[in-house]
Amino acid sequence: MPDLEIIEKHLQTYISDLENLKKHCNITIEEIKGDKDLLWILERGLYLLLQNLLDMLSHIVSSDFNERWDFYTDIGEILEHNKIITDNDKLLLNKMVGFRNRLSHEYLSLELNVLADIINNRLSDFNKFLIIIKDYCKL
Repeated sequence: MPDLEIIEKHLQTYISDLENLKKHCNITIEEIKGDKDLLWILERGLYLLLQNLLDMLSHIVSSDFNERWDFYTDIGEILEHNKIITDNDKLLLNKMVGFRNRLSHEYLSLELNVLADIINNRLSDFNKFLIIIKDYCKL
């Protein structure tokens, strides 16, 4: 079983970060273009949210399945193999991993329409993984 104290600490931050990003729903690309501080808030907020999610899931993989992973996409494979997430969840998680990597390494070429779409339409994906983690850890 994962260390629930660690998971709970991550969950508190995860929920707080998710709520902060929800404040920016219905943002337009023009608003993002016109406000570099807002761009930074959205990029950094999403990056921290994604990294926190991956930290929690990697903790579960390491503690409960004792499996080694080399890439964040391996986490989804392990969780699906152990029936913690569905194949569709794994595909979604892998897209999230890809976006996290773009935020981390390709931020100079990030497409603002993708960023706006995630803020406006895809934050519920983070709720889905919140429920998965809480259910798995019985929190």
